[in-house]
Amino acid sequence: MKANLYTIKTLTNLHVGSGDINYGVVDNLVQKDPINGLPVIHSSSLKGAFREYFEEKYGKDRRIIYIFGQDNNSSDTKRPGAYSFFEAKLLTRPVRSNKALYFNATSCEIIRNFLEDIEVLNIEIDKTLKNALEKLADMNLKEPIVLGDFEGAFLEDKEVKSKNIDELKVLEEFLGRNIALYPFKDFVDLGLPFIARNNLDEDGISKNLWYEEIVPKYSKFYFFLKEPQNIDEEFKKEAEEFERDLLGIELIQFGANKSIGYGFSRLKAVKWIE
Repeated sequence: MKANLYTIKTLTNLHVGSGDINYGVVDNLVQKDPINGLPVIHSSSLKGAFREYFEEKYGKDRRIIYIFGQDNNSSDTKRPGAYSFFEAKLLTRPVRSNKALYFNATSCEIIRNFLEDIEVLNIEIDKTLKNALEKLADMNLKEPIVLGDFEGAFLEDKEVKSKNIDELKVLEEFLGRNIALYPFKDFVDLGLPFIARNNLDEDGISKNLWYEEIVPKYSKFYFFLKEPQNIDEEFKKEAEEFERDLLGIELIQFGANKSIGYGFSRLKAVKWIE
């Protein structure tokens, strides 16, 4: 099975709605992993965003149906897409600090799960990077730390220790500058911010105040795209063009609230298997 690894870095706040009814303080929640509770972008939402992007680029021609499958609104015989989109999982998220605008926070368990995912899908990444990630995954943390020389650093309102490691530069190339590591429970307990939204009538009077959960900008996700095992000969040229154009995406939008700037993100291929 051929699979390719990509990262998504959100440049603006992201809201990919879960669609669940919530009777708590926050009305509209984001999609989350049902086991660990961390934000994700489900495969259907991810695929839908890419479909919209490429329909704008190619038009609604036959290659769209080949790549993504028949539109759900179509009355034609349903045809599955040739490519499989895996859900996007959270890799890092920003945390406020007194030493930088933000630190890219993650946890040893997230890194461990990432390494397990690439092993299952037989994806090879740079050996130096893999060794560095394995070193992070093996850490047994009781408290959050920051990597590098940051004496007196605070994450949110908590003072943390810093730790120098030789592999910092290669880790920053993948995870981003200023890395913070959390015990998994502490990472989950960071929670997500929410924003008040409002509908006003013609007189400017509030008619509907609600709260919407967001994944903060500068968060990073990773996902996998599985290629078809046997590309139809008649679509070979289109498939090659699609794979090439994927690498050229500079900006793509995920989730809701496009008109107010939510969900704009940068895509990067980490490893492309030939």
